[in-house]
Amino acid sequence: MNLPPQNESSRGSGAFVVAWIVACLLAAAWPLAVGVVRPGITGYERALLPDMVHGRAHQPFVKRQLVPLAVRAILAITPESADRALRNVFERSSVVRRLRWPAADAPEFVAALAVMYASMVGFLLVLKKLLRTLLTIPETAARIVVLVVAVVLPITFAGKLYIYDFAQLLLFTAALLCMCERRWGWYYPLLALACLNKETSVLLIAVFVGWMGRRTLERGNLPHVVAQMAIGLSICGLLAFVYRDNPGATTEYHLHRNLAGPPTMLGQVRLALLAAGFLLAVRGTPRASAFMARGFLWSLLPLLIATFFLGYIDELRDYYEALPLGLCLVVLSIGGRWGVCARDDHPSHSNRPRPVRR
Repeated sequence: MNLPPQNESSRGSGAFVVAWIVACLLAAAWPLAVGVVRPGITGYERALLPDMVHGRAHQPFVKRQLVPLAVRAILAITPESADRALRNVFERSSVVRRLRWPAADAPEFVAALAVMYASMVGFLLVLKKLLRTLLTIPETAARIVVLVVAVVLPITFAGKLYIYDFAQLLLFTAALLCMCERRWGWYYPLLALACLNKETSVLLIAVFVGWMGRRTLERGNLPHVVAQMAIGLSICGLLAFVYRDNPGATTEYHLHRNLAGPPTMLGQVRLALLAAGFLLAVRGTPRASAFMARGFLWSLLPLLIATFFLGYIDELRDYYEALPLGLCLVVLSIGGRWGVCARDDHPSHSNRPRPVRR
């Protein structure tokens, strides 16, 4: 059978798509490669990677169970011969010895790295979709922004890179995308997975309430608030109950460290970048949709308060939940001269949320 000839534009478009996918695959490897070397993915005695995978880690880390469950699922279907081969490779590898990864736990490390890499690839793809949904930004420009994010993401690392960090970026961004488009059939499973991955995912509820504002208590919106609270509290409560006997407190307190004095030079640079990003994002809020502007503030402000007491204020990975909408606002702030603008929240807009059924 003779197929019709393919025109030049379709071949060119296909080539660009392939190039974009290859670029995403390569870009996703960069933050992972940097993270496993510095600051590293193991070494913190309260959250060693094998302990995280097998549920032996201290609280609160052990309650972040999505990636450990995925890793255990991979281990369950991996042949014993493959496990032995991985351990042999680890025993002979000088790189592994420098990273101080135990050869006995080689399958756990390889499976965790695979999940982290897949999560980062997914995050980059979903982030581009979010940019195109919330902003009138050209496809090529959105792709460039996403690749830049991948390149600079290692700046956010400090302390340790945890196995759930990239999954949190993916799930929170995907949930935001489904929320703004009111795709509840996708949103609620994503909310459940995100809460299973990290308890800070309950901030999605705050984003929704902030977005709705006075309309939160309306008949079409209140059931969504109740449903989200039920899912978030149920999952977080269940995880707390299951791992109640693990060592460690429910939360870690770092207020003394944050008040002890100025951070290191690198920490000061990270704080300066956080301040610059915040100012650029705020600068874009007057031109932003309600979802972007309110959602950013309702995600970032709780994180800033919580991190001051429970985290390291100069560790930017603690603010990952605010990154997607913050990035959209930064792009809106600096891209106005090139025609970038926000898509409004009107339900008649082709790329905006559909009306709530009453």
